[in-house]
This record gives sequence, structure tokens and C-alpha cells, in this order.
Amino acid sequence: MTLDYITRDSRQGPDGSLDHVVVRVELMHYVSEKVRNLRAFTIYTKSGKAFDRAVWSDNDPTDIKARSATIREWLTECKAHHSSCRKTLKSNTPLSARILAIQELGRDNYIVKLIPTDHIDLHNEPHLVLSHVWGGVEIACKTTGDKISLYQDIGINFAALPKTFQDAVRITAAIGFQYLWIDSLCIIQDDEEDWQRESAKMAAIFRAGTITLSATISENSHGGCGLTTTLAPAMRFRNISGRGPDFAAREIAAFGQSPTIVMKSELRHAPVNKRAWILQEKMLSQRILHAMESQFVWQCLGVTESEDGIAEVENQKGNGSIIAAWPDTDSTLQNTQLVGRHEINRRWWITVSDYSRRSLTKPIDRYAAMAGIVQLHQELYCDTSIVGLWENDLALHLSWDAYRPRNMTEALREPATRRPSWTWMSFQHGSVAIWPPIEWDDLRRKGQRVGDLGIVYQAQILQTNIIWSGRPLTSDPSGSTIRIRGIFLRMPRPKPVRAGVISPLHLDPGIPEEEGEYDTLALAAYVRSAALIHQSPFITTTYLVVKRTELYYQGGNQDEYMRIGRMELTESYNMNTHHVYQPRGVWKDIILV
Repeated sequence: MTLDYITRDSRQGPDGSLDHVVVRVELMHYVSEKVRNLRAFTIYTKSGKAFDRAVWSDNDPTDIKARSATIREWLTECKAHHSSCRKTLKSNTPLSARILAIQELGRDNYIVKLIPTDHIDLHNEPHLVLSHVWGGVEIACKTTGDKISLYQDIGINFAALPKTFQDAVRITAAIGFQYLWIDSLCIIQDDEEDWQRESAKMAAIFRAGTITLSATISENSHGGCGLTTTLAPAMRFRNISGRGPDFAAREIAAFGQSPTIVMKSELRHAPVNKRAWILQEKMLSQRILHAMESQFVWQCLGVTESEDGIAEVENQKGNGSIIAAWPDTDSTLQNTQLVGRHEINRRWWITVSDYSRRSLTKPIDRYAAMAGIVQLHQELYCDTSIVGLWENDLALHLSWDAYRPRNMTEALREPATRRPSWTWMSFQHGSVAIWPPIEWDDLRRKGQRVGDLGIVYQAQILQTNIIWSGRPLTSDPSGSTIRIRGIFLRMPRPKPVRAGVISPLHLDPGIPEEEGEYDTLALAAYVRSAALIHQSPFITTTYLVVKRTELYYQGGNQDEYMRIGRMELTESYNMNTHHVYQPRGVWKDIILV
């Protein structure tokens, strides 16, 4: 018999002593034949800060009462040392009209009541906010007009709650909080006015929450919040020799990637991160408690750490969280001067691209599910929302691109009925994916080299007329229009610069290709240096491809057009030109519908 071992992923504590290490043990038996036995263990020493956590106990590590001490430890540490995690919400910001009051009577015995928040200061009162996937299953206990009196007077039957909600109640009580917010219970689901009013507060609700509890790995409301973990008890060992610390050990399944890499991957690809609604919930929350399969993961702007202390990442300013849904949304409320307008635009379109690929049970929710992010952007950067675009640099934002991946099965709307045609948000959610309008980094490099001139032409926005059918940001804006002045030119379909290259003309999904010419309006042109030293700089012009609406042919406004695509043309630029650059064509005012 022979014994061999390999160690990896060791880490030292602040005082230089061993925090933890992963050990692979190989045992060889030689009897009638060679038998190889490989096993791997994580060794966690008393020097590590997580040694006294329940997860390293030799008792039941799944008991939420014991595990709650770790959650309180994280919260205390965050409040004391993470200045970026402190609330920035104004104290007069309206919050949820209702919240669940939790009272524990005994083991797994709870009173859950829906109460008004008129006399509760949710800006300061500790409370949990639940983020979860509905998952297309019916939530029978959801609040409706005929149940609200019962829920407020008598309460909600704990046994009737789906498992995810039950676990959220258990965790709320275990960490010593009295209040819990769950969307389907705190918003009247069959009252359109209440739904629009409360969903418009989503940004504030998640920003005000002390902790957002994320049912990260659950596919629906029956998946739970990680309280039925399969994590086995650890084995604890005392070092009686006095030459080393006490330690705990737990066998692990594989001796593969580092725990931190695994944690990042599990968070990034979890079910919650495939849902459109949950994007804003994650971006707006100051602290998130992820319920994973085997343990909790704490995530705030300061740190991301697993419950067992093995995986830990300090979230450096500028990198955002591991999920990186919204880089650098910290408490400094950085303004345009500090960040730079083109960097702000780049971040926005990263978010849009992510949002457009996520699933949404009700396509009609596509405006409401983005409203919280829009409100935060407005506050951070003092800009005005133009239905998924922004007033600052609106001419640039109008040149977004859309395509239809093969895995998207949601039906496209008839182009003639998609309004406003000028925004990506009017596409049926799940029918297209969105690309950024331009390479914002190209504009950020202005002046770095001789040919980096930046924008040399830009269309003028004359008027925006945004009309919401109900509450702003959450209702239908189909009647909205933009009046724009720019260089107008009717041109034939341009040919690709060489074989195998996509055509510069990119029609929106659902728009059929036609022979002949297209109407275009030049949105912007910018000059960049060439990649090679002896090449001339080149100029890129982005065009909106438009088409007169049916009303024109019925005697309507001859200046009214709908967007049908975009085009981007690049050519050499003469640096000796002394006149102001202008694309070919004539100046014209049009109304985009």
C-alpha cells in the first residue's frame, strides 16, 4: 500500500497562517492487482475567518438558525466597512405600499400578514426583498383583489406558500428581520393600476432593501432558497500537539477548477440570470444573498464570498460585481464629468444587449422590467429617457442594430404596427437581440492620435414627443415621435467591400429586402486613425434607413417616416480638408414614428 497527496488552492490568512487548502489523496493497494483510490478534501483551519461558521460544523450544517449567524456577520461587516454599499436613496422616495410582516411562533410556525407601510420607515427599517424566477408556474397564493382583505386581517397560510416563499420567510425570521417584500404578494396582481404604480417603484424597492434574497438556482417559485442543501457535515479535528491549528475537513467531489472560478460560473449561468425582470433587481440591490445549491453566497459592492469562506473576490471599484450587470453603480453617484459620456453610453448598451437576450413571461412587461434601470441611469447621469434611448447623444443612440438569433422563437410583430419604430424596445421581447449603435471606444479615443478627430457631423434632434398610455416608463409609448434634421439621401443598396463581408445595409428583423433604392438620413460621422502608420484616417458614417408610412400614401404627413434599418459606410478621409464635413445629400426635417 502506498499513499501520495497533492495540495492546491491554499490561501493564507491576514496573519500569514494557513487559512485553507485543497488536498487530493491517492491510495494505492497492491494485492492481486493494483487498485487506485483517489479522494479530495478541503481542509479549513481555525485561523480562517469562516472556521466557526455553521457550514464547517460537525452537526447539521443546513439548520438556518445556525447559518443565520453568518448572514448577520456579513451584514455587520458590510455596514461597518463598505462605504460604497451605503444607501444613496433620498429619504422621501416612495417605496412599496405593502409589505409582509413576519412573526415566528415556534418551529416552522409563522404568522405572515400583508400590511400597509404608511407607518413603517422602510428607508431605515431592516427588511428582506425576494428576487426569484416565476418560472411559468401558477402562484395560487398571489395577492388579488378578492384576497387582500383576508391577507391583511387574518394573514396568509404559511403552508399554502410555495417553497421559495416559505424559505424566504424562514430566513427573514432567522436573521431577526420582521419584514419581507415579495412581488406577487405585495402587489395586487389583477389590479392594473396598482401593478403599474408599484412596478414603477421597483428601482426604489430594491435599492432600499437591506438585503436582496436571491433564489439564484431555483427554476421557479417551488425551488426553494437553499435550505435543503445536500452539504454533508464536516469532520473537525483538534491538533493536540500544539504545533498547528485545529481544522475541519470535508470531502469534495472533484479536484478541478478553483472554487472562486466555479462560484463565478455558477452565478453567471444561474436560472435567475436568464430572466429579464431579474436584471434590474440585481443591478439595483446594494447587497445580495444568493441561495445556491450547497451554500449561500454574499455579494455586495465590497466583496463576493461563499458561506464556507473558500471562494472570495474583492469587488474592486470599476469592475462591479461578479455578474457585472452594471459596472460601478456605487454610492458616489458618478456624474458625466467623472465617467465620460461615451463610457456611460457604452455601459448602457452592454445592459441593453444583456436585457434583450433574457426571457420574459409576459412580453407586455418589457417596459416595466427595464423601468428601474432607466430610473437609476437618469439619477446617476442627469439624462432624460427617450424610450430605451437617451436625450444626450440621441442621434447616436438611434443607430442601434437588431438581429434575430436562431434560438429566439418569439414571433416578430408586423413592422408597420411596431411603434415607435425608432426604439429597440418596441420589438416583442424575446424576438430579437440588440447590438450597440457604434463602437463607443472609438469615440473615447478622440485626440490620442492625429487622425482621431471624433465626431465631425451629427444630425440635430429638433423635438421629442414621448406619449405614455399610462404611467411613464411602464406603459405603452407607441404614439411617441421624434423630429430630426439631417442629411437625407436616397441611395441604392451598397455592396459589401469584399466577398464574405456582411453588407453595410442591415434591415431590421421582419423588414423584407427590396430591389431599388432606400431613403436614408445620416445620423453621425466620426473620423479614426488607420491601424497602419502609412494609411490615411477613415471616416465612418451611420445612417438611419427609413420608409414613408402608409399615412403618406393616404394623403397624410409627407414628412412622417418609420425606421426600417441602419447602414454604416466607411471610407478614407482627407486630413487636408479645410471645410466642415458633410455627407452627400440634402438637409431635411423628418418625423420618426
